[in-house]
Amino acid sequence: MIAYAYVGPEDIGEAVRPGGGGARIRTRADLDAFLSARPADELAEPFTFVVDASMTLRLAPRRSEHVACADGKPVRAAGELGFARTSSGWAVPYASNQSTGYCPDPDSWQSLAAALTRAGIFRAGAHTHPIVYRRCPSCAEWNSVQDAHFVCALCDADLPADHRTGPTDLALLADEEGNSVRITVLGRHPRMVAGLAAEIVVETPFVRGRLELALWRRRLEAWGHALDAAFDRGEDIAWMTVERGPSISIRLTGERDCPEVIVEDDTISMATVCVPVDLPRNWIDSHRRKLRDVLTLWNPED
Repeated sequence: MIAYAYVGPEDIGEAVRPGGGGARIRTRADLDAFLSARPADELAEPFTFVVDASMTLRLAPRRSEHVACADGKPVRAAGELGFARTSSGWAVPYASNQSTGYCPDPDSWQSLAAALTRAGIFRAGAHTHPIVYRRCPSCAEWNSVQDAHFVCALCDADLPADHRTGPTDLALLADEEGNSVRITVLGRHPRMVAGLAAEIVVETPFVRGRLELALWRRRLEAWGHALDAAFDRGEDIAWMTVERGPSISIRLTGERDCPEVIVEDDTISMATVCVPVDLPRNWIDSHRRKLRDVLTLWNPED
């Protein structure tokens, strides 16, 4: 089951204080105690909910931020739940994945259903009000898709139809001469439970090539450490050079008085390409942000 990282406004996420999350609902008694203590006006409207990493349902009043309900952590599901008392106990007549802080897929219902079942709470077979979220690849704005109209409400760009984020660049090392090395996350890896499918694309006025690449959290964290070492100590970058498959190296000062990006494929083509790229001064900071975006949007797990 997918874990969703927080994608809402940074100031709201930064304001979360540990230990102030939503009430944990593990049993019918937990739910009864929580709801019995709520005033009538709160019971008349849905509650904010998340399902945390332990598959535990957590509840808070409706106007609570989902990220606060989750103690600032990734979630398996998020949205709103309405409750009604029946002769056999509390039931859920209303369930949605409405959360602009986490923008979960409708498929997050599986995690919500498991948490409700574990707590012995009667539920329906799906969200009663499902919402489809998509992140615009052009302006990075999150959209709720209405009537299968996959167009960004802010900039009118097309939204990805088959995934909430679409392809996401981990690296774009490019200059005005037409030389570039791009690493793009394409989606979940079809054969790796916790992996991401990616590609390396090299383009110059002379050559062009593409390599498939598998990524997971440890590899992404190693890329982050390499960027930190380049920024803090001026060290050249060597990423994935001791692993099987493609590798990326960056000489910060190459023979042409600009950085050189070396892409080596030692398993399939046995080829190595060295691309001089006149990078902007802030390229390390911009790639740190790209890494944070990939970890936030795709949230690979080891």
